[in-house]
Amino acid sequence: MNSAGEQRVLLLVEDSPGDAMLVEEMLSEAAWSGFIIRHVPRLADAVDELQHNAIDVVVLDLRLPDCSGLETIRRIRSVADQIPIVVLTGSDDDALAQSCIDAGAQDYLAKSEARSRNFRRAVGYAITRVREAQLAELRASLEGYRSLSSSAQSTTVTAGLAGTGPISLRHPAIFARIVHEYLGLLEPYLARATTRVVAPREDQERITTLIGDAGGGPRDFLDVHVAALDQAVSRKDDALARSLVFEARLLALEMMGLLVDYYRVGQRRRFDEGAR
Repeated sequence: MNSAGEQRVLLLVEDSPGDAMLVEEMLSEAAWSGFIIRHVPRLADAVDELQHNAIDVVVLDLRLPDCSGLETIRRIRSVADQIPIVVLTGSDDDALAQSCIDAGAQDYLAKSEARSRNFRRAVGYAITRVREAQLAELRASLEGYRSLSSSAQSTTVTAGLAGTGPISLRHPAIFARIVHEYLGLLEPYLARATTRVVAPREDQERITTLIGDAGGGPRDFLDVHVAALDQAVSRKDDALARSLVFEARLLALEMMGLLVDYYRVGQRRRFDEGAR
């Protein structure tokens, strides 16, 4: 379950008012009061919800007015590839159940077999399985960044004091400022205000200039990137943290390009000054 004080959002995609009421009753016990249920009767409405709101799990009927069968799962996956899906349908067919899993659902329940206990278990297990996979991928991604950063190198504090180490050792105050400013670029995403990190070019250039002026290079930028992500991830739930890490890759590539531009322009300026 979720941590204290937090609420999960369950998106129920079901066109039958009676079945929708049944699901709400199955989640009505006090232990599941942390769930907010959003009910929509059509797949198009579900897609809109997934594109504009934070959803933790989808309970999906396979027979909807605007879509049916495995296509409903595929459509959900096309807009939300990491959200757990529990299929709740009127058909009790083992072959269909396996096809649903193959199409991307985490579990399958026939409405005739849905009872409070096994329904809640299916929803809980679906969330847990996806979360565990996301955590493993998150750890691997962060470790990948760390393996490329200066923290993985044999840099010593002595080298840092001699002016040859990373910015984090040579200029800790400047490094902390850069991390703080870089973390600010991620704030719109941290607030779930966007599904794509779009950072102001002026802010990106200011940060890369700070790195360049401090004598930093690509590994120093990765130090900044990892430090900011560590702070951001510690403040978010697992699914959002994983998404943040992957979305931030695009921002990192843009910043790397700007850092290259910084040195290209700097070298050109020094060459021009020498020509005079």
